[in-house]
Amino acid sequence: MRVVSQSVVPRDITDEFTTAASKLKTGQLVKDEYFTLFEAVGALEIMDAKMDSGYLGPGENHAQALEDDYDLRRELGPEEVLGIMDGLLCHEMAWHMGHPLSQTLFTSLYLDKLLWPVPKSLEEAHFFRGHFANNNEELEIVHLVLRAYCLALIKCCDFVHARVATEYYFEEEDFVTQLYNRTLLSQFEPEPFYDLLNRAISWVDKQKDKLDENVREAIWTRLLFRRDFLQGLEQDVEVIQTRSRQHFLNCLSRLDNLAKSTSLGTEVPDSFSWKIQRKLASTVPPRAMVKINIEDALAHLKRLCQDAVDLEEIIEYRGPYNFKVTIWTLLSRKPQPSVYIRSLVQTLIVNNLTILGAIPVKQFLYDELAELVLPSSILLEANMDEIEVPSDPRFQIARQMDAFVKRFSQPFADTFRSACLNRCRIRRTVCHTIVDWDNLQMEAEDLDEQLRTLSKEPPLMLANGDTTYSYPLSSWAYHHKLIQFRLILQLGFELSIYSPEELPGMYWYLSHICSTHLGHIDRIRTFTVAAAKRNLTEMAAKKRDALERHTALQKSLRLLERLTTQIVAIDAFAISLHALYVLLARHGVLPTASSAQAYSSDRLRYEIRMKPFLQITLPELVPYDEYRREAVLEGDSDETVLERATKAISEARKAWEATLANGAFVRESDGEEKSAPAIEEDWKRDVKDTMRACIGASIAIETVKKALKAHANVVEAKEGAQSPSVNLRVAIPETGSKARWHDWWVVPQVSPATVGSKT
Repeated sequence: MRVVSQSVVPRDITDEFTTAASKLKTGQLVKDEYFTLFEAVGALEIMDAKMDSGYLGPGENHAQALEDDYDLRRELGPEEVLGIMDGLLCHEMAWHMGHPLSQTLFTSLYLDKLLWPVPKSLEEAHFFRGHFANNNEELEIVHLVLRAYCLALIKCCDFVHARVATEYYFEEEDFVTQLYNRTLLSQFEPEPFYDLLNRAISWVDKQKDKLDENVREAIWTRLLFRRDFLQGLEQDVEVIQTRSRQHFLNCLSRLDNLAKSTSLGTEVPDSFSWKIQRKLASTVPPRAMVKINIEDALAHLKRLCQDAVDLEEIIEYRGPYNFKVTIWTLLSRKPQPSVYIRSLVQTLIVNNLTILGAIPVKQFLYDELAELVLPSSILLEANMDEIEVPSDPRFQIARQMDAFVKRFSQPFADTFRSACLNRCRIRRTVCHTIVDWDNLQMEAEDLDEQLRTLSKEPPLMLANGDTTYSYPLSSWAYHHKLIQFRLILQLGFELSIYSPEELPGMYWYLSHICSTHLGHIDRIRTFTVAAAKRNLTEMAAKKRDALERHTALQKSLRLLERLTTQIVAIDAFAISLHALYVLLARHGVLPTASSAQAYSSDRLRYEIRMKPFLQITLPELVPYDEYRREAVLEGDSDETVLERATKAISEARKAWEATLANGAFVRESDGEEKSAPAIEEDWKRDVKDTMRACIGASIAIETVKKALKAHANVVEAKEGAQSPSVNLRVAIPETGSKARWHDWWVVPQVSPATVGSKT
């Protein structure tokens, strides 16, 4: 019974509240300024089972409600041990997927007994402490085999937890590191765990006459897998030195046998209980146990092991451009690699001011500048250790470049590390860092002017008679800023941020950024070609180091040509999709996100989409009126827009074919062997998916062309009558669907509309 004061008369207001709420418009908010957080918390009902973890229902006593009556001393058959192992594996993978330990592994009564009270030694970590006789052979399968498996599993989780917790991750979004006042046996070295596993494996080997052969082999396989998995996780960042992928390869080789034997196990559901959550140090009420099936768990585990194997391919340093291609290709896999793999990659990228544990950050930044804007330049060769005279220009250049490295190395390294976040966070992070790079570009421009006088850079004469200088550092910063522009826009398509009616404008803006980027690369190429011509003169004069400079300049020109091809491909594809969507929108067949447009307008949508670029000084934000004219191709006829789409998609297909022919990496020579076959294959698959999207866009454009021609004939035949609608049906494929060939290219599915159907 509820105890209320005599002055309080409860009254049911449900109907009145529902009636009042029904009169609110969509988007309208009612808030009482006096209803504070204190009142909100006070409104939570105490002694509600959903909110109060200590609540006991009618007729329940403490032992029934809070404790489990499962007997950990009971004998288990081999099939039951097998079933518990598989259940623990499912919970382990659910934790890797981002669910809390309280709803996954910490629901296991066996693990709970091993972890609480906290064991002072590994020998103390038993299922039933103080009541187990080591000479009881009937319980060996529980207290030796299952115990060894459980302890090794906990140690695996300890290695994963330690790695993830030291890097950037997002709680409740990527991973939950909360341990609820439990430990993962981090106080113990891994060697005793291997000893326990080896003893268990040896015991299982000797039971050929006592256990069913299939069940015995299934348990044996799981123990071997757990040992290999533990060794692979223990290796962690030491993979840089060992270059070993054998442990995870062994794990992969055992997964098929493990999957085939899952049906042999017998589930023991009583060995898992959500009631353990009542004993955990948590600020939230008990939540339901997370259960995933063994097929999903094994699929996730297989991807984790394969990603760990392929991770070795990023360790070989082949220059900043190739390094970035490798990282982005690996971490763009679908589904995205697990948070453990992404955390490990973060550590490998930058750890103790070194890249991949071997390349100093300064050298890494200099390699990037040499590849793109400063091939064989005195700015990168000056060294204060060799020149000690402060008045020497080379000494001053070295001092200025050291200041540049100190300011730019961390933001540059973060452009690589950002790929390790989940896809939503990548876009959110880049939306913030692009403002920082805008400021960095201005700082670099000031530094360029100072270095120009020290290096005595010769000016470049333009066709109109004016002179200009290269501004290499600010050009490099601008290049990276434009890459981030494109990344924000393209991730917007992948994450389905834009509604269908926004697609024409956003693809036009992507094309606009690509055009700007192409112009900037042409400028960089102009100065590189000029330097190459000067160097040819020096080679003719047989000057020292002229041949080495020639090689560096040619490498830079090859990279610039590769970048041009890629951006041309993106630009042409964006132009074709822009034109296609303009035609669909003109004739009213483009679907809209919602019929309720009372709270939005084209101008407001443009403002919200351009919000990340408002503070950017260069390139300047396109005014809305200009954007609207370009987005709808104002003044262009349907025939002109169709021709634009047709030419652009043809150019896009050729450019993507050239991109595919170039390969994923910039190689020192044509005969250089592929050193990252898995990454190369993923990269090719991504480009081929884009080419499939190009083909789909070509088909859609032809379908629209035929429909518009048929529509024109009908209008001409029915002169004076009401103009009929275009006979088309359009569907926008969702991200991840088979109809969406590539996440960055939203190619509409266009087909003739059947008679009587609604567009």
